[in-house]
Amino acid sequence: MIANILIGFGALQALFISSIFLFQVNGARVKRILAILLSIEGITLFERLLAETGLIEALPHFIGISYPLSFLKAPAIFFAGMLITNGDFKFKRTHLFHLLPFVLMLGLNIPMYFQSGTYKLQMVKEFIASVPGYDDFNFYLFLLFYGHIGSYVVVSLLRINNYTRHVKNNKPANWYKKVLWLYSLFLSISLVYFVLLPSGQLEIPMFNIVTMLIMSFVIQSMAYSFFLGADIFTQSTPPMLANLNQRLEDEKLIINKLETDKDFLNSNLTLDDFSIAIGLPKKYVSELINQKFNSSFKDFINSYRVKEAKTLMQQSIKNKTHLIDIALESGFNNKVSFYRSFKKHTNKSPSDFYADLRKEP
Repeated sequence: MIANILIGFGALQALFISSIFLFQVNGARVKRILAILLSIEGITLFERLLAETGLIEALPHFIGISYPLSFLKAPAIFFAGMLITNGDFKFKRTHLFHLLPFVLMLGLNIPMYFQSGTYKLQMVKEFIASVPGYDDFNFYLFLLFYGHIGSYVVVSLLRINNYTRHVKNNKPANWYKKVLWLYSLFLSISLVYFVLLPSGQLEIPMFNIVTMLIMSFVIQSMAYSFFLGADIFTQSTPPMLANLNQRLEDEKLIINKLETDKDFLNSNLTLDDFSIAIGLPKKYVSELINQKFNSSFKDFINSYRVKEAKTLMQQSIKNKTHLIDIALESGFNNKVSFYRSFKKHTNKSPSDFYADLRKEP
């Protein structure tokens, strides 16, 4: 009973969030795609719940609504990822090809929609009572669905993973990456169970209820993100990764300039000076450091200075070099900034870190 209430609440929550996204003034395009996805999940949960509780007998014409709609999940997942990672993404006519599986399944199901309620109920009872075997057409039809949505999830995960490797502080991308991993885990468990079920080697009581509860949990997590936390889609247009190879080279150039040439040892180093030294625009350098390393230019440079200070401390244990001298040699120009940065990057004060080194045998 409690499980059914939670599932019903999850279905209503999905439909409620999707309605807000659809009718929100000046809402991000990705919200409308997610609204479609949530609507489908809400309808699917509702239909499965009706079948599980027997209430479908009172509403037989709800039978079969969600199955064709399920083939819209895959393109919705894909387009949401494209909109999150590409601020200039535009829908084209060629993208309509992604809707072909949905159109095909809708066409196959249309004759069933015109059947009587009695016929539909009988069909549902036979479906629930039977387990599709390896020689059953329905088994491979459902397998096709898993392959269809699974391929889109994999492609979207690869894209979002590649994006977050270079842009670490984009909230929508990081959130969507977690959703995709959770969804892929859910699909994998369902697929394994579905494939092994006809063999008779695996049969989990109430598996249908468990999967519905998991999906309800995913929906509740999304609701938490949008209503209890800050709206993650209020973030500005995502940074572009149009020329990825060039970006990788520029990232290597920045790192090499610091690790090999050690420009950070210059206590008066500024973003202007550093940009000129590597031959890249100031704004672009700042964006690269912020997106790749999730840091400001000042903190990024100070992180290298802290590493240098730690190395100098290890090398000067016996010489008992003063900390202020180590700070100046590392590129800091005063004691206050040295102590503050060292504490931030190591969670220890320089004096405590130095003392711990001296205690080591």
